[in-house]
Amino acid sequence: MESKPKAAGKSSIDLIDQDLAFDNIMVGSRATYLDLGCGAGNYTLALARRLGAGSLVYALDLWEEGIAALTERAREEGLGNVEAKVADLSRTLDLPTGSVDAAFMATVLHDLPEEARPGLMEEIKRVLVPGGVLALIEFKKFAKGPGPSDPEKRIGPEDADRLTAPHGFVHDTVVDLGEVTYLVRYIGK
Repeated sequence: MESKPKAAGKSSIDLIDQDLAFDNIMVGSRATYLDLGCGAGNYTLALARRLGAGSLVYALDLWEEGIAALTERAREEGLGNVEAKVADLSRTLDLPTGSVDAAFMATVLHDLPEEARPGLMEEIKRVLVPGGVLALIEFKKFAKGPGPSDPEKRIGPEDADRLTAPHGFVHDTVVDLGEVTYLVRYIGK
């Protein structure tokens, strides 16, 4: 993968109903979370602020400047529950097996090369605890608004189901997060 991700510096957090999204990502205030493709960490920080002591949010992204900015913002806010790392999502994740209670990707999956997606799903499965949650936030599949201009490059809930099912993820729910985004949640086996 290239060193600066395609949409580096962009965030969809202002396009979503944050309460609804985090209600569907959070599994407990003292859990361990994984933000995949975190960029500068807008989702990471929003989640970390909602969690209690004893929680941890791993934040991974290939964009070094974004990870540096996230680390600094977390420090400035006194959020000791954020651990940001530079990571290539197309490779093995530097996290222990079964160490994460819930993982999420916010408008990132559509930017990953198709050939890297199955390997990433296997890595997410590996790092999640049995019964852990995987939440994908993506742009709705139409040719307007932010996100890919070609609807075929967008990932709808059915596309996400086809990608995740072979890796043992069971479809749980789809949640409308606003005019242009949705969340689909899976439970890992």
